[in-house]
Amino acid sequence: MLDLASPVWGKLQGPYGYSDSVPTLIQHIQHDYFSEEKEELYWELLYHQNTIYPCTYAAVPYLVEIALKTGSPDILLDIFITCGIFEANSEKELHMEVPSEFLRDHTSLLDQETIREIYREYRRAILSLTEQTESILHLVRMEEHDTDKRYILAADAAFRGNKEIANMLLTFSEGDEYVTVCPTCDHSIYLWPDEEEILFAYEDDPVSHGTAKRFSIIAKRPDLSNDSGLQRLYQRALEIGDKKLLAHLPYLAGELNCCSCDSPIQVWPGLFP
Repeated sequence: MLDLASPVWGKLQGPYGYSDSVPTLIQHIQHDYFSEEKEELYWELLYHQNTIYPCTYAAVPYLVEIALKTGSPDILLDIFITCGIFEANSEKELHMEVPSEFLRDHTSLLDQETIREIYREYRRAILSLTEQTESILHLVRMEEHDTDKRYILAADAAFRGNKEIANMLLTFSEGDEYVTVCPTCDHSIYLWPDEEEILFAYEDDPVSHGTAKRFSIIAKRPDLSNDSGLQRLYQRALEIGDKKLLAHLPYLAGELNCCSCDSPIQVWPGLFP
């Protein structure tokens, strides 16, 4: 891991410039995890406006170290979810040696080997956290907070490399609305559940257009889908007991005629335009 006293922190870009203050905040949460400093570190310096930064990659190994050493399930779950959000928003592509954040943020003050080592340590940390997944699923299985479960599923998807599904779950984290796109006319279709968690399609957002006509979705079994990511998400949702998502997935795996052009479409692919 990058030593907290290293001058490299002063050369790593964050949302407001260089990251000199990050080591001090890491040291603080090592001793007092649930604090205002944690909120500042996570949501101001490491992840800001749906974006992560070079300093995020250097900080994550310390967060994972806290998670693996803690005796608190709440801390473990919080770090699992947080790092899942970071990983879902990582811009690393398969053909790239290092994430594009290092190119985007002009880390010309750092030599390439330092950058590569920061990323290697990040990957080791993420792998170590991923190895805790089964234990974490066991921890949350009996909980009744479906929103928290959805964040766990998003993190699991991100760690497995399925960032599209992770970001879909994070975008629609409340499960009260989904948006799919017709591949024929490129029209957005709004999916909202009724009181029985049956999803219906709307041409316009029914919150803004209360009298909007609703269209039925033909539900399909997600476990019989040809999409391995959807199958895996369904299996994980069963394991973790996410009741709301389990109610929605047959409709997200389903079919309907586009509310705008009447073309037959599958819901699931349109969730990832």
